[in-house]
This record gives sequence, C-alpha cells and structure tokens, in this order.
Amino acid sequence: MTEGPVYFLADAHLGNESESLEAAKERDLLDLLAHLRGRASFLYVVGDLFDFWFEYPAVTPAAHRSVLEALSELSGSGTTIRFLGGNHDYWAGRKFAAMTGATVHRDPISQTHFGRRLFTAHGDGLPSGDLGYRILKAIIRNPVSIAAFTLVPPRAGAAIARWASNLSEITDQRIRSALPSMKEFLESKLGEGFDAAIVGHVHRQVHWPSEAGDAIIVGDWMWNRSVVELTADGFRMLRWSEGSLVESDPSDAVAQAPPEMPPETPPKTPPEVSLTDAS
Repeated sequence: MTEGPVYFLADAHLGNESESLEAAKERDLLDLLAHLRGRASFLYVVGDLFDFWFEYPAVTPAAHRSVLEALSELSGSGTTIRFLGGNHDYWAGRKFAAMTGATVHRDPISQTHFGRRLFTAHGDGLPSGDLGYRILKAIIRNPVSIAAFTLVPPRAGAAIARWASNLSEITDQRIRSALPSMKEFLESKLGEGFDAAIVGHVHRQVHWPSEAGDAIIVGDWMWNRSVVELTADGFRMLRWSEGSLVESDPSDAVAQAPPEMPPETPPKTPPEVSLTDAS
C-alpha cells in the first residue's frame, strides 16, 4: 500500500495568548486538521500543543474541546496521530489518548517513513548546556513529583502553570541563542545513523540538509503556523496561510528575525480554567 504524506507540527501553546489571538490560532488549527483528513497518513504533534495540560485522577481540562474533537475526527478518518509531550504538556496520557485517538509518547521516538529512519522529539533539554533546566526537567517529570502535583487543587495547579509559563517568555534573543546547540544536537543524531532528526521547541522553522541527512526544527504554530511535510520526494517546509499550505522560506535563520513574529508579544490573558468530572 502506498504511504501518504506525513506531517509535523509543534508549539501551538493553546491557552497562552489573548482571547482574540487564541481564537485565530485555534480556528486556523481546526482548518488545518480538516484539510489533513483524507490526505495525511501520519500526523506528528511534536510537543507543546497546549500551554498546559495535566491529567488529574478526577477531572480533565475541558478547554480546547473543539481541537480535541478535530484530532479525534482526523484519527477516525485513518490518520495515525503521534503526540510527543513537550515541556508544557508532558503530562498528557491516557485521557488525552482516549479523547483524540492519538498515541502518546513521553520520550523521543524512532520511526521509518518512505525508507527514511527518523528521530523525533520535542527537543527541550536535549542539547548540551543548560544544566539548570535539565535538573528541573528531571524533577518535574519524576513520577513522585507528578503524583505530588495531583494533590494540588486543579485550579491552583493551572494558576501555577500560567505563572511558570510567564517566566519562559519566547524572545528573538532566546531563539537565536538556542539554534547553534540544537543544530549540533540534531547533527549528532544524524551521526548515529538516522536519516532525519526532527524537533520543535525552538519556535523557528529551520531545515539544515546535508549529506548525512536532514536536521529539522519544525517551527511553531503559535505565531508562524509552521508545518513540515514528508513525502517520497523528501521534506517540505510549509506554513498555513489563508486556508492552504504554502511553501515557507526557513533557510538558515540564525541571523534572521523570526518570520512574522509580532514586535511585541501581547499580554497573556488565558481563559479561565475549565474542568469536567472524569466521569
């Protein structure tokens, strides 16, 4: 059977921005997911779809219901969805999988498409350096820490998450400083024998092709509506624009400002936390 196109998107951070920006971001995402039905054989959501997702034993976040339903419809249409937890939604698990039909991965994965062996991960804490974040990552992903967080009332937990999100503001300087070490990491995975190494996290779409393979940062959905497509012909760097996928121009963006990035990030005014009983 002929394999259909494979798509990658990352870093939508649903729930992160002002009400008007959130509405536009979610509307575009719903349009993309509808566009992929009947087209995509696989969709990889490469982390941070949500600015915060945590699965409590008795309640489940009820926000972004339309996105969850659209993912379920896409899965039901025959597209295999693989969700890789990011540093904001690592805690997605069985409830998210049941609501969407996605397979949830909490660690990097290796898959083969069109004869290419791919390494795929969100990307946080993988390059060398930033020892402080690596320690924090180990703590917040520890099963004991996760169990302890379930004891925090859900609304208080969401408030803590919003506070933590505000501490990690995405800036051009941070993006620029992250690119060299991420490129080095991706090239190291190619050196291990992968044909392509793919991450999100950095919020800049970049494609570094070489004789060793393809090193790719997916880019973000939050501002740039970035999408990566893989077919038998190779990778294409795309963005969603006015109801269709069009070619983007990622090039080597180390010395460039992020395309279409707002000059000032609007203040974050996330919607009230919406919760439902697990039943």
